[in-house]
Amino acid sequence: MNVKLCVLSVGALFFMGQAVSAQKVKKDTISSKEIDEVLVIGYRNTTKKTSATSVATVDSKTIENRPNANVMNIIQGQLAGVNVTASTGQPGAKPTVIIRGVGTYNGNSDPLYVIDGFPSNSDNFRSINPNDIDSFSVLKDAAAIAEFGSRGSNGVIIITTKNGKYNQKMRVRYSTQFGVSVLQDPKYNFSNAKELLTMQKGFGVGMGAKMTDEQIANYTINTDWRKIFFRPAITQSHDLAIESGGQNINSYTSVGYLDNEGILKTTGLKRFTVRNNINGRSENERFKYSLVTGFGFSKNNEAILDGGAVNRNYVLGAYQSAPYLSPDLYQSGQQLFDLYSKDGTLLYTPLMLMDKLVNYGNLTEEIRMDMAANVSYKLTNDLTAKMRTSGQYLNNRFVQSEYPLSFNAFLFKGAQEFSGFEDMNLRREFLFNNLWQLEYSKTIGNHTFTLQGNAEYNYSQLNINNTRQRGLDPKTFVPGTGAGYVADTSSNDFYVPTTSTSKLKWAMISYFGSVDYDFNKKYGITGVLRRDGTNRFFDDKQWGTFWSVGGRWNLDEETFMENIKFVDAFKIRASYGTQGNQRIVDGTIYAGLNPPGYTNVYSVTNNTYNGTQGYAINFGDKNLRWETTKQYNIGSDFEFFKRRLKGSFDYYVKKTHDLYMPDPTAPVLGTLSIVRNTDVILENKGIELSLAYDMLRSNGNGVSLTFRVNGSINNQKISGIKSGGGRIADGLVVTANDGLLREYFLYKYLGVNPANGNLLFEDANGNSTENPTDADRKLMGVNRLPKYQGGFGFDFGYKSFFVSSTFTFVAKVKRFDYDMSSLYNPNNIAQFNVERDLLNAWTSTNTNTNVPSLKAANLGLQGNSDRFLVDASYVRLRNVQVGYRIPKKLLADTFISDMAITLQGENLLTFTKWKGYDVENPNASDQQRYPTPRVVTLGFDIKF
Repeated sequence: MNVKLCVLSVGALFFMGQAVSAQKVKKDTISSKEIDEVLVIGYRNTTKKTSATSVATVDSKTIENRPNANVMNIIQGQLAGVNVTASTGQPGAKPTVIIRGVGTYNGNSDPLYVIDGFPSNSDNFRSINPNDIDSFSVLKDAAAIAEFGSRGSNGVIIITTKNGKYNQKMRVRYSTQFGVSVLQDPKYNFSNAKELLTMQKGFGVGMGAKMTDEQIANYTINTDWRKIFFRPAITQSHDLAIESGGQNINSYTSVGYLDNEGILKTTGLKRFTVRNNINGRSENERFKYSLVTGFGFSKNNEAILDGGAVNRNYVLGAYQSAPYLSPDLYQSGQQLFDLYSKDGTLLYTPLMLMDKLVNYGNLTEEIRMDMAANVSYKLTNDLTAKMRTSGQYLNNRFVQSEYPLSFNAFLFKGAQEFSGFEDMNLRREFLFNNLWQLEYSKTIGNHTFTLQGNAEYNYSQLNINNTRQRGLDPKTFVPGTGAGYVADTSSNDFYVPTTSTSKLKWAMISYFGSVDYDFNKKYGITGVLRRDGTNRFFDDKQWGTFWSVGGRWNLDEETFMENIKFVDAFKIRASYGTQGNQRIVDGTIYAGLNPPGYTNVYSVTNNTYNGTQGYAINFGDKNLRWETTKQYNIGSDFEFFKRRLKGSFDYYVKKTHDLYMPDPTAPVLGTLSIVRNTDVILENKGIELSLAYDMLRSNGNGVSLTFRVNGSINNQKISGIKSGGGRIADGLVVTANDGLLREYFLYKYLGVNPANGNLLFEDANGNSTENPTDADRKLMGVNRLPKYQGGFGFDFGYKSFFVSSTFTFVAKVKRFDYDMSSLYNPNNIAQFNVERDLLNAWTSTNTNTNVPSLKAANLGLQGNSDRFLVDASYVRLRNVQVGYRIPKKLLADTFISDMAITLQGENLLTFTKWKGYDVENPNASDQQRYPTPRVVTLGFDIKF
């Protein structure tokens, strides 16, 4: 703790000294009424009144002091057309963000993130302090995102961090939070120990098959494994910020610390951040500069759940383990291995996971450095030259250890004397951006012209080194240090470390220009033309051209609107243009670079022809090129009734051409398909509405009340598929002409045949059958992406008290509940927990039931039906905040200028038909996923 105080003290003294040396503060004479809201649009700034684009913005008041390690979770439900879903409850994990629907089949659907003008890496937001963010803007239409060319097809999110102000005295702000996170339990009816033993007795399997009714009735062990693996988690944060400004220089400096425990034992995130933003100008204001510096260090203990078997997955084990087992059975890895060797099944899964809690560890240490420098000089009163250089450095060290005395070490030991392993992963990433800009702006009477010419260079490089050491000496092993590694012997190569390394580079050169014309703030036209070249494609396909044009009409400036008193501002705008997507392979920005998608790859494989070696062939396509999205947008922004009602409306059509997807080929080539650009078109069409209405305004009585609501409807359609009868099958989903992307394609489940307990399905003619065929499958009309989404809430204030809330909702979306499917699977009765409903399964004496016979002949067909396809629509109370601001008169004789106390909750209530861990999860199933917690926090915000 002393170290932290020293760091804070040194930082405070340094920047206090900086403020003292700044120029003498002068009173700012600009009236607030004269200032129009500034919007950051791509590489230029405009105002809300003169903007012809569709932009949604959240300011710092919404972002600050929310208990989320990742800022992306904070904006959920705040912006129309922006679907943010927490894919996991892991502290600091990246959520899924989709703007105006998914516009690609195989490619990446992430938007482009731009932080202080620098295109950034979206995978590492856990090292950014949300309290440093001043505004969060989402660019959605073609006029807004065309300047980003081949990177903006999925939308652009622009984040600006806080700055000081010129002519401002030094201000100090300290905020702290203390919170508790708890598990949100699913709504399944889990069997207790006696019920599970009863089922086992009736089914003739497991421990219950050997017990009498009396023994079952008197059985006393009933373990809730959730209490073994989950916990109430504590979160605390501390943030100190200092702002200062003189006549020609200002600065903002912050230091932040976060300690976010995970609700799953052994998981959590610790983060330390420092940021300094400096802005300056010359005496005549012709020369301006800024320097942005950010540093973040985080330590993250993750739960590696994806793809893990049940005996390695805490979440599955916590809910599906047999409750009649006692945790006291576990003593050590060796003892558990001996116990497992006698049983030979996965019955002891929870004990294996208890062993993993103490005999397995992982740690990700991340260092993130962001630097950006901007300079501009007015060559003439109308001509300005600008240059920006930005860099981002990310260094990750991941250590994963399976200890030498763990259960798994004994399980996989074989004939070796030593077992266990340790992985060491070093990942170093560097991103660089350089922009040269020339801007000409001229006003002649009522006419204003602004022209920009730009040249930009982007470069990213990733270096990865992996090492795995097999064989750890339990007497000397210390995780992450290399101590205890067993040396190789001449007779045994098992202990030889295995290594791998990779180096990936991505680069892009761009030339683009823009033009803006305004007539008397009444009419406006904007246009953008951009040319991009990337190393992701081959030869002349490396280059792509993208453009947009937009216009606006401020009707409130027209003379015929003067007598319409309720209209304060009313603008109609429209745009049309193209954007490109070069991230045609899902994953990070480096996915698809090695091997390049345009090359043929031949590799030697074993046991190909009569047990001999052969070639594996993966064909590329030299004509590989950008996916191109064409989008038009018509919308309006308005303020009515003395600005009580504010809002915006948009209608858009977004079509992605040259869709990158599997294209069938003749089998004689050695492969059934080649992934290439096709003639398929993916269309997203929808409307967006955002409203805020001041029901009450504080007019001397201190009472204010504002209601907020936003929503969007997105209709998706795919067309142009020429092969396979216009369909592309992918397991349980199908992408078909005039249908949705990856639409569910299943048998319709009808219920239970009372005659024999088998499952009944609907055939193609609408009749019931026990043996459906592929011809009986039907398109379900839904996929796992919601058609409707949005949010609503209110802000209320009474004197010093304030209350705010945000609800989020999605509708017309379904997902497979694989957890429910597992709980209804009779094959799990012998070793795992199941649904209590199985006690009501069909028998010859219980024929009036909706639960099939535990020995139904066609039980395996339910996996291809909609029996467990569940409506995942929901309404969630995402955030509610209650606060009290200390009256100024009580602080008059203190050094504190403002102080507020807040109590808030996240994910407090959810209304849904979904029974699983988290309805918000956008993944195909909840299995193997870290549940999203319910969070309650107490916060203090103090200004000096």
